[in-house]
Amino acid sequence: MAHVHQTETTWARRAASGALALAIAGVVSLAILLAPPSEAAAKKYRDVSSGHWARAYISWVTNQRIGGQRLLDDFGSSFRPKRALTRAQAARALVLAARRQKTAFKAIEIVDVPPDHPYHDDIQRAKKLGLLGIYKDGFRPDEPIALWQFHRAAVRVARLRFPAEDWSMLKALDRRYWEPNPGWKPGVPKYFATEVAARYLGLRFNHPAGDDSLELGPMDPVRRDEAAYTVYQLLRLPQWRVYSLRTFNKVRFPKLSERQKQILSFAFKWAGYPHIYGGEFPTVDSPYGRQAHGGFDCSGFTWWVMKIKHGYGIPLSQRSAAQMAAGAKPRIKRGKLEACDLIFFGPSGPKSAAASSYHAALYIGNGWFIHSTGSSAGVSLASISWPGWAWTTDLMWGRRLLKKAELRVVR
Repeated sequence: MAHVHQTETTWARRAASGALALAIAGVVSLAILLAPPSEAAAKKYRDVSSGHWARAYISWVTNQRIGGQRLLDDFGSSFRPKRALTRAQAARALVLAARRQKTAFKAIEIVDVPPDHPYHDDIQRAKKLGLLGIYKDGFRPDEPIALWQFHRAAVRVARLRFPAEDWSMLKALDRRYWEPNPGWKPGVPKYFATEVAARYLGLRFNHPAGDDSLELGPMDPVRRDEAAYTVYQLLRLPQWRVYSLRTFNKVRFPKLSERQKQILSFAFKWAGYPHIYGGEFPTVDSPYGRQAHGGFDCSGFTWWVMKIKHGYGIPLSQRSAAQMAAGAKPRIKRGKLEACDLIFFGPSGPKSAAASSYHAALYIGNGWFIHSTGSSAGVSLASISWPGWAWTTDLMWGRRLLKKAELRVVR
């Protein structure tokens, strides 16, 4: 199903300067962080063509020698970009990225990683550093590592690289502790906190619409080309980006009704799902037409949560952000927003024409919202209260779908 809406190019330009306002003024911009690296004097692999989307990242990463070893250089003259990254390969790459290749360890017995295993020391170090764990039946060194596991480990590497920064958000958003309303734990996925962190830190590549079939869900195995991009971002991660993670330390909402809690608990389950152009379903088999991959575009995420799952009456003619914005009657102003309102963004904020809306999201409360966006490569959290960000300046208005009775908080 084709949907007409603007891309997020405008947002990306505007948000880059806002990120600096949250952190240290005058440091590198988001555009520099995401710029493809130079391939000069890098190792060439026979199976990585000049047109491969990750060629520059693979070249840069494998040309980094840490402790005398090239990162992700596991197969000699081949890189095998489409092959799944194994847990053993991930252990080596992550230990090197953390620059902990000299970490001393007392070897523990791992039934499927004997002392002569080629990745034995890397796995032992990864376990000691808390990057990867061991299952009851062993480490499973040849098993592909899932995206959520790799992101969690990558965030832990970032924490090792920036130990003086505030990492409280990892506990604050942990499913065991997070209570956005007193006594209410929304049952978020076990990877919720690390996915929010990974996407805010820019560790995930967002494929253009024509390559959406390459996207990955949280449970999908990580391909080696995708891993190269994440490691590239890890090694070039600027301090200001890590510093501003503290904005997630206190994600709290106003008192919510039972219906609002029900809807938001469902919405949070999709954190980490990819941004898919025209997507409104978690699998390829959308009732509105087959998708390139399970996942959501911005309006598709609100469509999935509010219409498909919870049955709210958004007409088929209002599938895009601009169409949804035009259908808002009345238009809810910023100060009157309630949890589960749809919110829209345009280049002139509340003065924008509905047709210029480039983004839609689901409002949560206290400025927070959940959305699917290319800038975070999928579903994550953000706020209309972040100083200088486009989310703050470009907010147009909201649209209420819940009835008054559904907003009533039982005290």
